[in-house]
Amino acid sequence: MKYDHLLSNTNSMMNQVYWFQQDIKLPKAASHRGVSIRHVDIKEMRSSFIRELKSTALNWVYSSNKYKTLFEEEMLSRNGDAQNACSYLMQVADQKFRKGNPQGQYGELLLFNFIQHFFRAPPLLRKMPITTNPSLERNGADAIHYREDAAEQCFILGESKCYESKYRFNEALQVSIDSIVTSFENLENELILYQFDDFIDPELIDVAKNLKDGKLTSPKFELVCLIIYEENRDISANSQTEIQNKIEECLKYRWANTHKDLYKNVGDPIVSRIHYVVFPNWSLRELLDEF
Repeated sequence: MKYDHLLSNTNSMMNQVYWFQQDIKLPKAASHRGVSIRHVDIKEMRSSFIRELKSTALNWVYSSNKYKTLFEEEMLSRNGDAQNACSYLMQVADQKFRKGNPQGQYGELLLFNFIQHFFRAPPLLRKMPITTNPSLERNGADAIHYREDAAEQCFILGESKCYESKYRFNEALQVSIDSIVTSFENLENELILYQFDDFIDPELIDVAKNLKDGKLTSPKFELVCLIIYEENRDISANSQTEIQNKIEECLKYRWANTHKDLYKNVGDPIVSRIHYVVFPNWSLRELLDEF
């Protein structure tokens, strides 16, 4: 892939989750994935998962070029103390997270990692600095990533919905679909809004401009809906494998009980581009507090 060097390392975080792809006929979609926090034997490795997720925050806030520039500046001001410089930048990144309402940025940080891992697409537009800048209105998709190879130029739009309300999978699913369709319809306006600011990776500015100007030869769009919700079905079991099987059964049950008019206002060509990533949680409030 042409821009693989812009990908951040997601391996350590993904080692703390169990993920699987399912063959779901209805509702139709391009793909259905499930994700859960990894179990070792019968123990959920929640704290390890949170630590690794938080370790990806710097990559979400800064592109590699931006981080390199800031790191070099801090090294100069701290007499070459790399540990001190890195610690300072981590504190700066932490201050960009909104306190007291973590579910939005928890979901968006997960989305940032999942799109890179599952679709090999680095971020085109860095949403974290936009989200935390009080002088900017929050617009558009939660994530816009880009992948290019010899066959296609693929733009991946993502929406994350994190529902603390108990067992509201269908509501979260419907809101996610409505949001991703709206973001898709408004994509060119969002790129116009941000293409001259410091939010698009310098290597991808021409990609954004060429999309807006109609100069790309084979553009394609994919849509990712991340749905994080509180699950109540029992997954207790005597082994890791049994627990994982029960988690998969939870999602099969949720998909089998979705509303029949889910795509009432969405055309088949758009439906065929939607990829679902579903993340059931048990005690979601406690997890968000730890995050």
